[in-house]
Amino acid sequence: MAKTDNDSMVPGDRRTAAGERRSGRGSILTFGKYEILEAVGSGGMATVYRARLSGPMGFEKPVAVKVLQDDAAEDEEIVRMFVDEARVGARLYHPNIAHVLEFGEADGRYFLAMEYVDGPSLSLVLKRRQKGRKARGLGPQATAYLAGAVLEALAYAHESPGADGQPMGVVHRDVSPQNVLLDRSGAVKLCDFGIATGTWRAGKTRIGVVKGKAGYMAPEQATGGKVDARSDLYAVGLTMVAMLTGEAPLDGKDTGEVRARAAKGFPPERLDGLPCDDAMKGVLGRALATRAGDRYASAREFLKALEAAVPDPDGAGRKALAEAITTAMERPAGRKAAAAGTAARPKDARGKAARPGRKAATVASAASGVRNLLIGAGILVLIALALALAGKGLPG
Repeated sequence: MAKTDNDSMVPGDRRTAAGERRSGRGSILTFGKYEILEAVGSGGMATVYRARLSGPMGFEKPVAVKVLQDDAAEDEEIVRMFVDEARVGARLYHPNIAHVLEFGEADGRYFLAMEYVDGPSLSLVLKRRQKGRKARGLGPQATAYLAGAVLEALAYAHESPGADGQPMGVVHRDVSPQNVLLDRSGAVKLCDFGIATGTWRAGKTRIGVVKGKAGYMAPEQATGGKVDARSDLYAVGLTMVAMLTGEAPLDGKDTGEVRARAAKGFPPERLDGLPCDDAMKGVLGRALATRAGDRYASAREFLKALEAAVPDPDGAGRKALAEAITTAMERPAGRKAAAAGTAARPKDARGKAARPGRKAATVASAASGVRNLLIGAGILVLIALALALAGKGLPG
């Protein structure tokens, strides 16, 4: 993670009059044309902020601004990844994909402005459903509804053409509960195409290099092999297991052990213990086949099988999901999960989800420090007035 100056609210220490201008109404400062409100998360590659775009006549639009950090900006591969994320994001416009609104540069920093989703990630919802050490899943209806929305997003992304009209061959490579955002109404958004691959990408991942979250990788991805759309479908299957059980589908004492288990594939015998009927288990069995050739050939084929197994999940499923989201947002949260709105979480250079880091803490620390100084100054003024009225001065 890049180091940050304690006085800086945006990555790096380049400061200009525009970057330092405070705009009030709860904002920290402005970055380009965006008013930064708070840091959401920070990693080795970028920091994500909740922000606001203001215009004439009281116009306001909430956005998420992802800013490349200083250290990352000096790495050509990371800059290429950031630019590629912007390129593919600008071409993917679907109701179940978090949109990229703008790619630009302000105060010498590259940034992405993205759709702001007013709600938690799926991973946070599952975490908040735990009672003590007991995990609780979302149920088959909500699982089918949410998985269907993700499959709609993937079908669109996998089939999307590039500027030349030819398929871009997009493979997300990081489908997981952390990258599924949920708004308060139950709408579902797949986000973060930061490590996606395809014909459009300027840089290619070397054979044997593994990117993504180990616990949601297809066997071919975990071993550094060639991935395609079917690798994403496998990740959807693992995400469904997490939704049904409330637990990680693959676990281990460390990333290496989890990846070793991912390389072997999801144990078929574990399907029998899932809290769903045989029809859904059958769908999951094919989605989680160890050999890519034994899985569904496309997201649309997977979606069709899921709809046949769980008819009309939209009504009951969306309602159950919305209730789970409401419950998750009402429960007390620590500072790491306190933001009601969620943007795509930044990743480090290896594609791992990053935890909110020093820059997020800097925002809170600076605000707290200013508040304490003002309180202290006020107390001193009151003491001075009291002493003056009593005909005494401050001790020399």
